[in-house]
Amino acid sequence: MTIKFLNSEWKSLLESSSLVMVLKILGALGGYAFVWAVINVYGSKSYGVFEVAFTFLSILATLSKWGSDGIMMREIAKMNRQEGWDFARKIQSFVGISSFLIGVILFFSANSVEEFLNEDGLAYVLRLVAFTLPFFSLFQIHSEYLRARKNWLLYGVFQTSFFLGLISILVYVLPEFKMGPMGFLLGVSILAFISIRRNGPLFINSWPSLKVYAPSATSMFLTGALFMIMSWSDTLALSYFLDAEDVANYRVAFKIATLITFTQFAVNAQIAPQISALWSQQKRTELQSLIYRASLINTIIGIPLFLVLVFFGELFLSIFGEGFESLLHILRILSFGQVVNALCGPVMYILNMTGNENHARNTMVGAVILNITANIIFIPIYGLLGAAWATSCSMILWNIWALIVGYRRTGIRTLIFWR
Repeated sequence: MTIKFLNSEWKSLLESSSLVMVLKILGALGGYAFVWAVINVYGSKSYGVFEVAFTFLSILATLSKWGSDGIMMREIAKMNRQEGWDFARKIQSFVGISSFLIGVILFFSANSVEEFLNEDGLAYVLRLVAFTLPFFSLFQIHSEYLRARKNWLLYGVFQTSFFLGLISILVYVLPEFKMGPMGFLLGVSILAFISIRRNGPLFINSWPSLKVYAPSATSMFLTGALFMIMSWSDTLALSYFLDAEDVANYRVAFKIATLITFTQFAVNAQIAPQISALWSQQKRTELQSLIYRASLINTIIGIPLFLVLVFFGELFLSIFGEGFESLLHILRILSFGQVVNALCGPVMYILNMTGNENHARNTMVGAVILNITANIIFIPIYGLLGAAWATSCSMILWNIWALIVGYRRTGIRTLIFWR
């Protein structure tokens, strides 16, 4: 296939992806600033507790959405503006109710969770998570609505890390403010909900009509939930076997490693609605061309970033304080998993946006079982290195498996080297 960087398809992809990429970089800088501020103002242990709490917030938000965000992404691409608006209102109503109920359960079980993880002070933060959950879940739904409507500017702004940058300023300027990081997140989530109420889709009482989408939503939920569990199982396992400071050290290395997938996030965010539209229109050639362009961009950016982190990782780690340079081997292991993730392309979007969500779910079931088992076995023996190997190996295996399954089910090749 001849690459024409100046044709309309390349121009459209690069322009929209560049906008999301710039906003993603700004958001990432905000996220890194938050990590730096919390570690230097409150200490590594405080940041470790925050990461555990944010793990609960992310997993429970996925539970409260129950795959409705994926359904919205797939279906709104086929709808006109008014139909999409009404559909989003129904989903937001459903998520508002479910997230509130889950938040209530978390609030009253916070002490039990603290005792199980043996982490003093965690119950207080988990109660803040319970209050935050409805706002955070609705915030994510509105973000996905903007994405489905290809409003890339607001979609980029409506990312969690973007707001964490604002929080980091408050943490550093007002260190005596004792609410802590989750208190700031609660305040930001409330402000985000006010924005949704003012500018986004409002509630509607006909959300029970969504039951026709229940089977597909359940498969997408299971895929998303399993992916979330796998993404955060290392954090939870570390908090169980080790202490909060170890969690903080590991998460710093992990966040740096995700630099490799910045481009993948930006490109995949742009092409997800197009995958659904092109597949429903049976435009296989155009879809393969779209995936090829996305995969090429991911490869061109991902490999150099991987090499930078492998050879100059100590420089990045030293930004967060003394002693973090010792995490270089962990950073390299995590970076290897991330670069394979980038090279394999949008494998899960191919499955979920083409009606093969059951295969995406099955892929993640195997990946989660492998990941959790590896964490339980290797963390007590090897500590942070064990968590890094468990995360990277499971990420590599599920990406390769999903790539193969996606090709068998759709005929679409997502690996740039597989022509």
